[in-house]
Amino acid sequence: MSETVTIKEEKFLRPQKKTAGGGEGFEKVLRKMIRLAGRILIFSFILLIGHRFYLFLLEDPFFRTREIEVEGCRKVSKEELLGLIKVEGMPNLFTLRLKEISRRLESHPWVEQVKIKKVFPNKLWIQVKERKPIAIVQLEEPYYIDAHGVIFSPVGDQDQYDYPFLTGLTHQALKQDASATQLLIKKSLEFLSLVEREKRPPLKEISEIHLEKTFGLRCFSESDHLWVRVGWEEFGEKLRRLSLVWSDLKRRGISVTSIDCNDLRRIVVKRSPQERGVERR
Repeated sequence: MSETVTIKEEKFLRPQKKTAGGGEGFEKVLRKMIRLAGRILIFSFILLIGHRFYLFLLEDPFFRTREIEVEGCRKVSKEELLGLIKVEGMPNLFTLRLKEISRRLESHPWVEQVKIKKVFPNKLWIQVKERKPIAIVQLEEPYYIDAHGVIFSPVGDQDQYDYPFLTGLTHQALKQDASATQLLIKKSLEFLSLVEREKRPPLKEISEIHLEKTFGLRCFSESDHLWVRVGWEEFGEKLRRLSLVWSDLKRRGISVTSIDCNDLRRIVVKRSPQERGVERR
């Protein structure tokens, strides 16, 4: 008995026909690459032209710095600032680095802030904001201090000043216990600002504030030859009560050398040597 075997032709044995869209896909990729290469070429050309133009501007004498205008100078002379800028000759305005110039100017102790801009074709404009001292810190030598608590410059021998002195501090204290010392300075400036704003007698004007780590602030009014201890806190209320006590003392003709307001519950008044005893309020 013979056996018949039938072999079916499978699809996977047949060679697959190429799709009609294969060539079109390759052409599409090629066009994209050509467009990309064209854009890169155009961009490179623009960069080259821009670089050439920039070099031309750097060499053009029309943009040489011929004028430097400085505004805001009072304590610091214009010559000092120009010396810090270090602009020699007439450099091209495009070559000036404003951040570097600003950094140099702000290195001066009296300069707090600087604004700089280039005014084309040949001018550099500088506006200086100087530090404003509000007191003098008596360390081993006197230094100016501003409202932010920055000790920035020693007091010159020829300086004419009318600022209250902050005493009781040393360079050693600033180094060894910086946080406590800064707190003392902050409190003294806070109190000084309040006094300037309130203008209450007898502390309309203060000639000295003595800073003590333990007992706080003690200030001296030169016009009334009076020491007043105000401690650390509640300066506004202490000034108000001090003014009432002072008015009562003046009305009664009592002369005093010091008043202790550290404790609001008990204000201690020390009479002058010609007066007798100690009066408590």
